[in-house]
Amino acid sequence: MRTSWVRAGAITEIVGELSSGRTSLMAACLRDVTAAGGMAALVDADGAFDPTSAARAGVVLSRLLWVRCGGRRNAALAATDLLARCPGFALVVLDSGETPPRVSLGAAFRLRQAARRAAVAVLLVGRRRVTGAGATLAVHTQRAALAWAGSRRVPTRLVGMSTRLHVLRNQGAPWTSSSAPSTDDEPLWWSA
Repeated sequence: MRTSWVRAGAITEIVGELSSGRTSLMAACLRDVTAAGGMAALVDADGAFDPTSAARAGVVLSRLLWVRCGGRRNAALAATDLLARCPGFALVVLDSGETPPRVSLGAAFRLRQAARRAAVAVLLVGRRRVTGAGATLAVHTQRAALAWAGSRRVPTRLVGMSTRLHVLRNQGAPWTSSSAPSTDDEPLWWSA
């Protein structure tokens, strides 16, 4: 799956419950940027990032700056704002986990302006939206189904899951049919 709908100079939000596919979608964005030779930064508010899984997903770790914030939401938000102003990054991601920071509308628009000036894509991942009208695109992930291996009576291991993506906000994001997140009833399948 290509994630070219995450645009430079704009804020994109991916929101959803635990195990809804939001982290897999974030990893796909990191993979696309780093595999193409770009530099990415990941601000990890809760220390939930797993580099081994990310490498298996195709993320080039040598092209990724990982900032761990130890649960400090204000530090994570400040680091994201600072990195969005630094030239050289193609993508700056804030994974805020289950308790996203509070972001004022003014701070959201300042972050968007910083992304525009530096021509960096800013991706915010968490349980709920935080930037309101500051985001160009907001996508909600929802788990659709799980696929298990083993007998029908005793499934032994999880082999994949499907995720539905719902567009919550689209403010001028140019999409082609091959790059747009799915908004119909066909789920996306992620497999381990």
